[in-house]
Amino acid sequence: MKSITKKSELTPLLERCISTYNAEGLDACVALFNDLILTNKIKFPLLEYCAAFLFDHLPTEDLISFCDKVEPLKTIGGNVILGIILQKRLPDHFRESIDKATEYIAKAHIWYICDIIGERVYGYSLRHQPEITIPEIKRLSKHEANWVVRSLGAGAHYAIKKGLEKAHVAIVFKLLLSMANTKDKEIKQGVGWAAKTTAKFHPDLIEQYKSEIENTDKVEGWFRTKIKIGLDRNRYAKGN
Repeated sequence: MKSITKKSELTPLLERCISTYNAEGLDACVALFNDLILTNKIKFPLLEYCAAFLFDHLPTEDLISFCDKVEPLKTIGGNVILGIILQKRLPDHFRESIDKATEYIAKAHIWYICDIIGERVYGYSLRHQPEITIPEIKRLSKHEANWVVRSLGAGAHYAIKKGLEKAHVAIVFKLLLSMANTKDKEIKQGVGWAAKTTAKFHPDLIEQYKSEIENTDKVEGWFRTKIKIGLDRNRYAKGN
């Protein structure tokens, strides 16, 4: 494994992958991409650059097939690639991108898959097109795979941190509250993360829903702990 730290190092490797695609087809392209990119040490922003390059240079009709072949490789960087390609397809292929993200996350074998893809697809979509994304998040909150439900928390965290409008944050927080009685470790991690971020950026919403948060019949202690951490961080940021 070697470390690649510059776009100028990556671009020739990506060009080789595209040339291989043109000469030998998709399977050969994915195999080379795995060898040149995914098995090396590359920071996430540069992996996102790789995904954008592929999005621009591979035929549209083969992008999902490319993702389908990258997902089983189970590399950390591969999830960044999946997330960004699906993110870039959201404007023209919203349903397909949401469904594919859900499919890949449901196959997860470890937490970081949920968080990497969840932020880049669910979170990005929630931030930029909340009206059509919120119903999807509500639907997916009942998904049978706990990985998928966890990833919704990662997505909500991202959207709130990046400036989701308060009216939409309130709707999302109500959804988080509806899952605040779970005992599933993975769901607690994701939902708790989003709850903490809500408290940090919108303490007034926490005050607004104080009675519901303090309802011990419907809200577990772990949720209140995350809220407290978020409020403490808000006060620290303001110097109080």
